[in-house]
Amino acid sequence: MKIKVNDTFRRLGEQFGISHAQASNIFNSTVPRLAHMLKTLIYFPHPMSIRKALPISFRANFSNVQSIIDCFEIQIEKPTNSVHQALTWSEYKKCNTLKYLISSTPDGFINFVSTGYGGRISDTLITEKSGFLDILPDECDVMADRGFKQIQKYVK
Repeated sequence: MKIKVNDTFRRLGEQFGISHAQASNIFNSTVPRLAHMLKTLIYFPHPMSIRKALPISFRANFSNVQSIIDCFEIQIEKPTNSVHQALTWSEYKKCNTLKYLISSTPDGFINFVSTGYGGRISDTLITEKSGFLDILPDECDVMADRGFKQIQKYVK
């Protein structure tokens, strides 16, 4: 419930018959374990596996596409430190955000999620710094939207 609707720990405690401190402790100890386990489900499949699962709509014109990338932003509370405020400010969202690069194979399998960066970072720079380019197979194509300006110089 905390992740889905952001209930307070006080309300969660009442709902489950425990103290709000205990609800907080359970949440704060469970989420990192859950994240650790779920990370194993995000991996870059072998290029032949991607090609075999290529949707029919891709086969004629995009048969060499291994990855489709985009960035997404999550709104965060305004940091108290002014430097952190500046680094997380997103002109696009008009609020403080964390930004992530996400990649999927053409059939929708999530194969990369970067660590979070401040919302100010460009899509191109997050692609360069995140380690995504290091895991790309040679001679593959990557689809990206227009937010990835000048990305060609990094993927050639």
